[in-house]
Amino acid sequence: MSPVPLAILAFLAGSVLAAVVLLPLLRARALAAREQGRRDREPDVATLAAGREAFERQHEEARAQLRDRDAEIAELRTRLERSGIELAGAQARLQRMDAVARQLDAAQAELREQATALRGATAQRAELAARLEEQKAAADERLRELEQARARMTHEFKALAAEILEDKSKRFSEQNSAQIGQLLGPLREQIGDFRKLVSDSYDKENKDRAALQTELKQLLDLNRRLSDEAHSLTRALTTENRTQGYWGELKLERLLESAGLEKGTHYLTQESFRDGEGDRYRPDAIVLLPGDRHIVIDAKMNLVDYQRACEEDDPEARAACMARHALAMRTHVRQLGDKDYSRLEGLQSPDLVLMFVPIEAAFLEAVRADTSLYDTAFKQKIILVGPGNLLASLKLIGQIWRTEDQNRNAKAISDRAAALYDKFVGFVEDLDRIGDALGRAQKAQQDALGKLTQGRGNLVGQVEKLRRLGAAPKKQLAQPLLDAVGDDAGYITEGLEGCYVQIIDDAPVALQLPQTVALEVTDTPP
Repeated sequence: MSPVPLAILAFLAGSVLAAVVLLPLLRARALAAREQGRRDREPDVATLAAGREAFERQHEEARAQLRDRDAEIAELRTRLERSGIELAGAQARLQRMDAVARQLDAAQAELREQATALRGATAQRAELAARLEEQKAAADERLRELEQARARMTHEFKALAAEILEDKSKRFSEQNSAQIGQLLGPLREQIGDFRKLVSDSYDKENKDRAALQTELKQLLDLNRRLSDEAHSLTRALTTENRTQGYWGELKLERLLESAGLEKGTHYLTQESFRDGEGDRYRPDAIVLLPGDRHIVIDAKMNLVDYQRACEEDDPEARAACMARHALAMRTHVRQLGDKDYSRLEGLQSPDLVLMFVPIEAAFLEAVRADTSLYDTAFKQKIILVGPGNLLASLKLIGQIWRTEDQNRNAKAISDRAAALYDKFVGFVEDLDRIGDALGRAQKAQQDALGKLTQGRGNLVGQVEKLRRLGAAPKKQLAQPLLDAVGDDAGYITEGLEGCYVQIIDDAPVALQLPQTVALEVTDTPP
């Protein structure tokens, strides 16, 4: 056996022996130490027992307090439940009061808006009445001026014509009278045309004034009727956007016709225009203004959310629909502003475009739901209009056209009067020239008559002397002509008894005396 295992075995045997010897000793020491520890812990155990009893008493007191607190909590919970019920009732009453307050605010706001609209309509009516009075006064003044001018011209025409005709009629022959009639005929026709033009202008002014007064009286009724019709048609027209567009265009054209505007003359519909890039645009309507200016009107407005809001009974759902309706209008404003109609070729339009909402209530509700909508649209050069204010604007445009027509008629009357006056001046100048020519002709006639019948040796006297001397003419001078000559024809007959006149072919006239002496007849007496 090797020495290593032996050493291990010896070590193990020693260890076992030591354990056997030392184990009782160690156990005794452990028991003594535990006893000593128990004795040492007895005061601590007593202290702990006393603390435990105190803790148990405190625990019982805490339990009693906890039970009291539980009772208080239960009572507080009961009170809290009752308070919650009361609070729920108060909240319900508060909600009802809030709803009533909102309804009251809405009613007050609507009342204020209606009052504002009424004040605007009253102011607009007063403005229209003032303009009507001004136009009436201006028309009356123009009419008085025209009547005065017509009276003056008629009086002057009559006076001048009477004076000229009275002064010249005695000198004119039948041929000259016919020529004067031909000259006066066109003048008479022009005077008649002038009278008719003035009378027609006066009648048209009266008719336009009466029509404007009637239209002003019917404006509110027409506005209310149009709004009611639009509201009744909305249910059938809010399902398709294309149908809404057609209906809006139809409503717009009816308003244009109700304002007295004529298609093709005062407004155009569905006209195509192109911008600088070649893109085509087709505005719904273009209102023409004097001076080759245009106003673009758009009528393609979506009213689906407004119709849904009208059908909703729940205030919150209705408010949500109105908010979507206002948002749809804001979106349409932005899209319309991006088109920029003012840059289209052939369209003389200002920067502003009228966005037409076919239903008045839809327009007002959108502005009420979004108070900044109108200002936002105006900043984008878009003006929101409903049937009422659009009709009033179109009425003003129609009145502008009527005033323009009247001004053109007045200009035509003025031009016709100026041309008539120039023609009359020329006619008077022609009459003066005719009078001068007639005066010269009359003087020449008097001179010729003087040579024929007046003075010694006048032609009538000389030829009458020839007849008395024996000439045998086939005709004889008129007696008034001979009476004008008088006795001058006999101044060379004395002392010529038995003398005679002989006409020999084309030879000069000679007196044959008894002594056959030939004397030549001269123009002047001896």
